[in-house]
Amino acid sequence: MDITEHINSNGLSRADVCKAAGISRAHLSLIEAGQRKIGVSKVRALAEALGVSVGDLRPDLTDVFGDAA
Repeated sequence: MDITEHINSNGLSRADVCKAAGISRAHLSLIEAGQRKIGVSKVRALAEALGVSVGDLRPDLTDVFGDAA
C-alpha cells in the first residue's frame, strides 16, 4: 500500500494520523519514504488511523494480528 497516496486521496491530515497512531510526523515521513518499516508495536494503531487492515501495511504480520484494522 502506498501510504502517501492513501493519505492524500482520502483527505487525511498527517497530524491527525500521527496523533491517532502515536508516532511523530518525522517517523511517518520516514515510513512514507520507505526508509523505515512500521514497527510491530505501532502497526495496528497506524492501520486504524488510516482505516485499513494491518495486512495492507505489513502483510508479513497478518498472521500475528489477523486481517482486522
